[in-house]
Amino acid sequence: MDTKNLKYFVGVARYGSINQAAKAMYISQPQLSHIIKSIEEEVGFDLFQRTNQGVRLTRNGESFLSHCQVILDEMDSLDRFINQTHQQGSRLVVSMTRFSHTAVCFNEVVCRHQDQESLFLRLRETDAMDVVDDVASGYSEIGVLHFSVSESESMLRNFENKRLRFQSIARFKPYVFLSMNHELLRGKEVRELDIRDLLNYGFVRYIGQYENFFYHIATENGIVDLNDSAKIAYVNDRMEQIRLLARSNFYTIGIPKYPDEGMHYNVVNIPLRATNEHLRFGILTKESKRPTDIEDEFIAELKSRYGALSDEAEAAAQ
Repeated sequence: MDTKNLKYFVGVARYGSINQAAKAMYISQPQLSHIIKSIEEEVGFDLFQRTNQGVRLTRNGESFLSHCQVILDEMDSLDRFINQTHQQGSRLVVSMTRFSHTAVCFNEVVCRHQDQESLFLRLRETDAMDVVDDVASGYSEIGVLHFSVSESESMLRNFENKRLRFQSIARFKPYVFLSMNHELLRGKEVRELDIRDLLNYGFVRYIGQYENFFYHIATENGIVDLNDSAKIAYVNDRMEQIRLLARSNFYTIGIPKYPDEGMHYNVVNIPLRATNEHLRFGILTKESKRPTDIEDEFIAELKSRYGALSDEAEAAAQ
């Protein structure tokens, strides 16, 4: 059983409402409902009783919650133990929402320090909620995440409540990624694409990426929910995604410019037309902790790369 899903279950139990828990944990309500249902199917009994006011734990649900809290507490203790055994030498321990550019920055710093006598390096790709929890708990020293500008107020309040420092590094309009041989591009010079023109084509998303910042696109004509697409392909990693885009008429949504591997596969990015959506990217650290030299180096690399991408996107839009 996925411990991440146990955290979602505990969140619903705490709030007594799937809707309120979804807002607090920055996940779509349908996806959270699906997770709870899948847990109930796996354990073989109902965890919640549904009411007009929300949800209430069943007797079995109360017992299950007690076990979950023990498991999650032990996992936190284990993470702290692992970190404490790697205090010597340079450490760069990062949690990130899934974006290639962050991984590129991490790799750049690692390569510069590869000849050091002692190094402890870890990069974890996960969702936004786990990035926040990782930094707050001390599992990771730095978090790199993105969220919708419309979510800024609630996200910043969450950071403040957890005593986390947030540094904003860039904001972007969403872009479409697709093959340069895609039907919509063939024989044409296309500067922008309307999201509604893509709805008849397959949409690619990552398995386990629950946050809905890319899947609910705000346009001048209302919200377009990509979860309603007739064709959806779930992939595990970046290379699976790139290869599928390169060989099909599927598409995905991201920010400007793939790293170099995308260009080798003839995958291009084109801005979305008539969208009000923007994504905000930033860095999380603990308020009480001063970054080490290698952490400062990584943060500088992030600011440089995302800043250059932002400048490039603004120049292309003019």
